[in-house]
Amino acid sequence: MNFKNVGKWWNDHNVKLIEIDGTVYALHGWNGEEFTDCWECVGDDLMDVGKTGIMIRPIYEEVEEDEFEIVGYQIV
Repeated sequence: MNFKNVGKWWNDHNVKLIEIDGTVYALHGWNGEEFTDCWECVGDDLMDVGKTGIMIRPIYEEVEEDEFEIVGYQIV
């Protein structure tokens, strides 16, 4: 697993924060396949926006028949 859940974006609790390989990203812009409008979270308490326009795709693994869980994320 290359990620961990960090929490929610301070200004919009519908935006999930994840850490991938030491960098925290806000997941935004879900299109059914990937998050198309993500950004790096930087600064004190991760409240500032760093690099923007990042696309992140979840990686799934089947745990039971027709049941999947996220096991990682890929920056595309």
